[in-house]
Amino acid sequence: MLAQLLVNSLTLGSVYALTALGFAVIYRATQVVNFAQGEMMMLGAMLALVLFRDFRLPYVLVIIGSIGICMIVALLVERIAFRPLQGAPHITVLLSTAAVAQIIRSSVRAFHGDDLGIFPPIVSMESMSVFGIRYTELNILIIAVTALTLAGFAYLFSRTRLGWAMQATAQNQRGAAIVGISVPSIFAQTWVIAGGLAALAGILLAPLIIVSPDMGVIANKGFVAAILGGFSSLPGAVVGGLMLALAENLIGVYVTTAFKDVLVFALLILLLLVRPSGLFGRAALNRV
Repeated sequence: MLAQLLVNSLTLGSVYALTALGFAVIYRATQVVNFAQGEMMMLGAMLALVLFRDFRLPYVLVIIGSIGICMIVALLVERIAFRPLQGAPHITVLLSTAAVAQIIRSSVRAFHGDDLGIFPPIVSMESMSVFGIRYTELNILIIAVTALTLAGFAYLFSRTRLGWAMQATAQNQRGAAIVGISVPSIFAQTWVIAGGLAALAGILLAPLIIVSPDMGVIANKGFVAAILGGFSSLPGAVVGGLMLALAENLIGVYVTTAFKDVLVFALLILLLLVRPSGLFGRAALNRV
């Protein structure tokens, strides 16, 4: 039972982790929490469903099209709802991203209605068993994509000029501009990357649940995972997602499903009381 819970938690936690990575990437580069990340994930899943079901496109074009459109939408969000507010109080930017989330959700509902759909999996969901532990090819795919995504971001931030520029911009925008970094360009690229990441998470999640305009609420768990691991840490976001899923499954099986979310969030509060910056986050320093 415990081994099976671990496998299930790895799958669910990987989806949480991909969503948490989207939050962490934007925050790491811009110091902004994007509350529209969940709706971007929903948009990716909805686009994949429409392109596959209504336009009869093959999986490859469905994935490319969904991710590409979400990247464009993310760029528009950055230009319209974030860039004009640079220098504004953080609460103003947060409210702007929350308004964008509502706009995306309402727009999808206006064009698509509340029609629910099921997106067929890219790989087989036929159950297989090893040593009594049941899994599917989709489980393996989701876990592998999450691992490769984390590795890609680790390489991005440690080995590429874009990653260095993103970190420099987050630490000191004026200093980054002085050394020749185009801060607006870095912000735009960061939002585009996060939009593609959200679409990828939505596409992987779509076969596991019913696709609907309200599925973006699942990103709340990704937000919690990012807080748990530490908003400034990409590995922390992944570990936070896996830990959150494991805690949910353990409490649901061994305690009760009725209070699963209550106990999980209570544990989160307890952790933050002990370590406010999260498991892998660094405490913020006041700059003079």
